[in-house]
Amino acid sequence: MANFQKQRASAIPARWTIPSLKLDETIRFTTRPIDLLPRLLSHHEMQITALGAAELAAKIRNHELSCIQVTEAFCHQAAVAQQLTNCLTEIFFCKAMERARQLDEILKTTGQPVGPLHGVPISIKDHINIKGKYTTSGYIAYAAGNPVKEHDAPLVEILRNAGAVLYCKTNNPQCMMVLETVNNVYGRTVNPWNNRLGPGGSSGGEGALLAMHGSPLGVGTDVGGSIRIPAAYCGLYGFKPSGKRVSTGGWECTMTGQESIVAVTGPLGHNVDDLELFFQVSCDAKPWLKEPLLPMPWVSQISQMQSQKLRIGVMLWDEVVMPHPYITRVIEEVAQKLKIAGHEVFAFKPYDHKRAWDEILLPLYFTDGGRDIKQTLFAGNEPIFPSAKRLINDPIVRERTIHEVWKLNAARDVYRTEYLQKWADTATSASSGEPMDVLICPVSSVQGTPHDIKPWWGYCSQWNLLDYPCGVIPAGRVLKTDAYPENYEPVNDLDKENMDLYDNELYLDLPVTIQVVAPNLQDEKLMGAMKVIDTIVKG
Repeated sequence: MANFQKQRASAIPARWTIPSLKLDETIRFTTRPIDLLPRLLSHHEMQITALGAAELAAKIRNHELSCIQVTEAFCHQAAVAQQLTNCLTEIFFCKAMERARQLDEILKTTGQPVGPLHGVPISIKDHINIKGKYTTSGYIAYAAGNPVKEHDAPLVEILRNAGAVLYCKTNNPQCMMVLETVNNVYGRTVNPWNNRLGPGGSSGGEGALLAMHGSPLGVGTDVGGSIRIPAAYCGLYGFKPSGKRVSTGGWECTMTGQESIVAVTGPLGHNVDDLELFFQVSCDAKPWLKEPLLPMPWVSQISQMQSQKLRIGVMLWDEVVMPHPYITRVIEEVAQKLKIAGHEVFAFKPYDHKRAWDEILLPLYFTDGGRDIKQTLFAGNEPIFPSAKRLINDPIVRERTIHEVWKLNAARDVYRTEYLQKWADTATSASSGEPMDVLICPVSSVQGTPHDIKPWWGYCSQWNLLDYPCGVIPAGRVLKTDAYPENYEPVNDLDKENMDLYDNELYLDLPVTIQVVAPNLQDEKLMGAMKVIDTIVKG
């Protein structure tokens, strides 16, 4: 789809375009695009783009920064990020600058901001509709056959009304249901920390853009890890809420209408406060008045939880695939820091994660046997990428009868009940006799994969099956000393595949993240716990 890529390239101002020879030379210089930013941006721009959404909003309100300064800095940095990582789809910097000028004028003349996001640039994942822009969702058929959108998605409208400046859409993969970001319309997005690896998926364009500080706050979606994996692989904060708490209207993608495993919208950002700001804004707009969502205002628990001692379960592995050694080490280090800080920390034993994947989750993801995806690929006469092909061709994936879907949904609900009991049983490990507040576990078995590799994604999808909210926190780096225990024997073929991916030189110095999980609809409590944990991790 050369026309889409040509249109995208032409939307980058000439003054921000890196000459092709210099770009080639620059990319050959290092496998870490993130290290190139100081060469390509001014010190002042990088000072602005180092700030998170809440801090930017405060500085704009206090007249320390103008909307136009902030927008220009992030547009420039996004342009650089695109040229180094291929993270964007639609680019509309000129519209963004026009909006920023309007917002500056409003603040100057009225003295009041439009809303809590006044002047803050927000990036949006490609398959979420923005008025006047294309939504290809990584499919040639969508790109070739669908016109620009006539309306904003409801969440996009909410963000605009809160004063946000929209300036770009970000790349997502063909089929969506993969943990990398590559398609036949816009190409492959690479990881800013190591371009030999992917940034995760399906919100991988968001992950790469934010890691390059080309966005202060991004909007992603998640049905099996699509917010959390890019956050993890790119060293960011991310949050997958419980189902029906944030608007999911105005999406364009295959498998829309699949309700057995609820897809959600959520943020990727640079700190916990910015994640909470997203939920405060989206819930304050009362989206349940226009969309069948839970009528639940966001009631922050961050302040009240700062002085609480938490009960924290720790799951080093799911007894299916042992994470790479840097992941288990970082989780153990975090657990030790939490103990020293006075929190109760104890081990949590996973319950039947492999059975849940094989017998409930994977069948429910593809009750149509992958037909919707296959028909969309056929309509665009496009080949399927290897990782998606491997997933769709899994022997478990087949078309189910209505009666079989009913039985799968019943099995899902029985498993959810059983897991709640396992959570409740942790009360025996706590001095108070109360169950754990949150669980800490890996986000993934790996901190990034080479291109076209399908890793085990049970560490994320498990919580989609249970509809538990989950957050991601950066907590360490890969060290030279990280290694599997001597004579470690993989427990199954999936574990061996994961072990074979490990190469210390490939992963060295990558950020390492942890996942924090809470039971269904305890999103505010989870956010409060994340703030406590993050403060301790940062020391």
